[in-house]
Amino acid sequence: MQILTTINNLEPYKIKGIKYEGYEKDSDGSILNTSESGKEYNIIRWLKHKYALSLQWLTYDEIESIIKQFQTAKINEEKVTITKSKLTSKGYFDLKTTAGEPVFSFELTDLKPSQKTGTSFYDLSITLIERVDLA
Repeated sequence: MQILTTINNLEPYKIKGIKYEGYEKDSDGSILNTSESGKEYNIIRWLKHKYALSLQWLTYDEIESIIKQFQTAKINEEKVTITKSKLTSKGYFDLKTTAGEPVFSFELTDLKPSQKTGTSFYDLSITLIERVDLA
């Protein structure tokens, strides 16, 4: 697990918000069982919750170091974590039943940087996926 120090060290105004975008059932997260009467039913072991994290007013160096940190995590096949206190103040819903910092998976194609028109600052939106165990 890699702690995203680049995002954790950002000023609060640079984290625009984190938006909950729903959940998806993972086929590996459910078990198909058959009851004594012969009916089939699923036992869901975990759900994957999707979030969209938006960052704003980033300098080129900041956005470059954030993307490099995500690339390093992907190369090392690690999940990433961002401090819970930073996220809850910006709209994060903690749906876990266990204590601790949120751990996210991601795809590099879900990092979407864009330059603010007429300025030298950048915005960055990232789709993060948090797996929550239901057992």
